[in-house]
Order: sequence, then structure tokens, then C-alpha cells
Amino acid sequence: MKKMLSVLLMVVMVLSLAACGTKDVETNESAANEDTTAKSGSEATSDEVVQLKIWVHSTDEGPEGETYGARVDAFNAAHDSIQAELEYIPRGGGGSGYEDKINTALTTGQLPDVITLDGPNTAAYADAEIIAPLDGLVDQESLDDYMPSIIQQGTFKGQLYSLGNMESTVPLFYNVDLLNKYDITPGTMENPWTWDDLYEAGKTITEGENFMALNICLDWGGEGKIYALAPFIWSNGGDVIGEDGLTAEGVFNSEQNVEGLTFLKKLVDEGLTTATPEASSFELGMAAFMLNGPWAVASLENDYQDLNWGVMPYPVSPTTKKLAVPTGSWQFAMTEQSDHKEEAAMLVEWMTNTDSVVAMSNAIGMLPARKSAIALLPQYQEGARKLMVEQLEQGGHARPASVIYPVISRSFEEAINEVVYGDDVKSTLDSKVSVLEREANRYK
Repeated sequence: MKKMLSVLLMVVMVLSLAACGTKDVETNESAANEDTTAKSGSEATSDEVVQLKIWVHSTDEGPEGETYGARVDAFNAAHDSIQAELEYIPRGGGGSGYEDKINTALTTGQLPDVITLDGPNTAAYADAEIIAPLDGLVDQESLDDYMPSIIQQGTFKGQLYSLGNMESTVPLFYNVDLLNKYDITPGTMENPWTWDDLYEAGKTITEGENFMALNICLDWGGEGKIYALAPFIWSNGGDVIGEDGLTAEGVFNSEQNVEGLTFLKKLVDEGLTTATPEASSFELGMAAFMLNGPWAVASLENDYQDLNWGVMPYPVSPTTKKLAVPTGSWQFAMTEQSDHKEEAAMLVEWMTNTDSVVAMSNAIGMLPARKSAIALLPQYQEGARKLMVEQLEQGGHARPASVIYPVISRSFEEAINEVVYGDDVKSTLDSKVSVLEREANRYK
């Protein structure tokens, strides 16, 4: 139990990514698409109604919460002998309110059957025996329909623990008119920009326009730092932890990582970007480039219609030229304390099936987690949204499945902050290794 509580305390420290949506919730149901999860052995052999409880991390107001509610209602309507009760538990300050409730329920044996969790915390939750494996409870045909990054994010030690109904990534948004003014050709999926290309374009426009050309998420806090900026080390062949999820020495402070963070420091030192950018600098035409997620697309389309913008893939290391892009969002999992594992797994799959994915994507603008949903959504057949899906397919890189992930995330955030404000890169990374190794030793 002490091990469980220590893992949960780490999880509470991690800020979870949130996305804003402005579209109406789509609630039209298709029985033909959803009857794959409408049957179970217990339904066929018992007249007793199985009662499930499910917790989600949002409020009941707003498009995300409304979509969860609509999908649970649809599940109940489709199942005579399984009924699910939904409870909303909004995240508090720092995203901790939801995790606090799980912590309390774990110690008192009152966890629900199904919970949501931020994808990168899958390993910590699995190791603490909060969630149970889904292996053998979701058929392979269904699993093959999820984006590979969803399966990667939900897998720990070779077992699948969680599935998502939304995905995300970060492309490089650019001001079309400014690039045309300076005769700069944007990158493409076939020929993405390298860091050198980003530097040269940023330098040219910064000097020509007398403002910092790059807004690259250095002001993002908490989990946002590792989510948005880890590709600068992944693309260079580096990583934040070893394959065992517990080795930091020689990994977190590797030469590849030093090079990646040195490049970010160079952008700051030469005045091409800042850790404190002006609010909406890209949207207002005062920055030529912006790293941001899919939630930014709806805002640009609806609120900044005079801005001529485009997207290109995340820049790659000039050494490897390997595309590595952020992935991940909230997932569903069944808990170890559930007395109805088969039915709970059915609910997990339902909340992440094609109709659920389509509804959530339409509601809040997050990327679809299933291939079949992408095919059904016309907005993903061209433009910015299509490119984001393509870079996910070609270069999606989940954050590591490590039981000490919350400490990894915090250490990465601190390292970025210290480096961009002037600290030596190698010394900074070395100092974080000692923290990570000390935490990892508790599990070795």
C-alpha cells in the first residue's frame, strides 16, 4: 500500500494536458456501429443487471463532459443487463483534484469500475495496481483500429492497460504571408524542416521584422513542457529514461539530449524566441511560427480569420532527420477493484469506439484515436488536420511508460526552465539525473 500511495503522490504533481473545444456535441447513435460491444457472456447467462461505475476527470458542463455523458447514456440504452453510472470529478488546482479522489478511493477500496487517466500515467497506475490489463478482453480487430500511438501509450511491460478516444500532437504553425515575404519555403511531410532550417528562418524574420519570430511553447507549464519539447531530444536519438523505465544516467544527460537543449538555448540566447512570449503573438501577426496543438486550429479558423496561416511538420534533428512528434491524451482503463472485469472492459471499449471518437473529435477538436473515425470525418481529409494525423502516423512518439514518469516530467520541465534562463546544459541535466536515479532506486 505504501508503494501505491507514493506513486499516486507523484502523479498528483503532474499537470495534465487539456484542450478547449467549441463545437456542438454529436450524439446521433448508430446501432450497427456499436453492437460489437453490446454482448457479453454474463448477459447471456444471467438476468441480473450488472451495475458499473465510471469516473471522468471533467465537469458535466462544456462539450467534453457533455460528450462523456451522452456516450454513457448510449451505452446504457444499448445494454439491457449492464448499466453504467457516470460521476464527474473535475481536476482541481494543478490537476490534482481528480487524482486526490482516486487516492482516497484506492485506500478505502472504493474505486469505480472504469476511470479516466492522463495517458503518460498508465505505467504508474498499473504498477500501483490501480488499473488492470485489458488483454484478452478487447478483440484484436478492434485494437487494430486504434492509432498506434494510442496502443503505445496504454501499454506497460507488454500488457495493454488503457485506451483513448482522443489523440493529440504538435505541428509547427506558420504565417504564410511572412514566409512569402522572405521567400522561405515551408517544410512538408516528405521534406520536413531541420533545426537549421528553423533557425535560419527565425533569424531572417526576427531581423527583418524586429520581433521574435518563434513562439515554441517555452512558456507552457507542467506536463506541457515534456509533451511539446521532448521531440527535440527524441528526433536527435535521445530519450528521457532508459528502456527499462528506470535508468537515467547516460540517458537523461546523454550527448544527444545536450545537443537538443543546446539548440533551444541558442534560440533564446540569440533573441529568436523567449520563455515569456506575448499572449497570442502568432495569432496577432507578431510571431512567424508557433508550436501548438490541434485545439489551436479551431481558434485560428473562428477567431483570426484574417490571418493567413499554414502548418508544417515538427522540425527534425539535422543529424538524424528523423520525425518524432508529441502524442497522448486522456485514456480509459478498468480498475483492479472492479468485480465485473468483462463488463468494465466492454465499457472501456465503448467509450473509445468509433462513434465515441467521432463525437469527441467533433465536440472539442482533438485528433481521432481510431482510423475508422478519421475516415468518417471530412475535416481530416485535407489541410492542417490531415497533416497532424499524418505526422502522428509517421512519427508519433509516446512519452515513456515508466513508474517514475511524474518525476521524469517534472525534471524535464525544470531542466528546460533552467537552461533557457542561462544555466549550463550539461550541468543541468547531470543534476536532474541524481534526482531520477534516487527515485528509480526505490523500484530496482
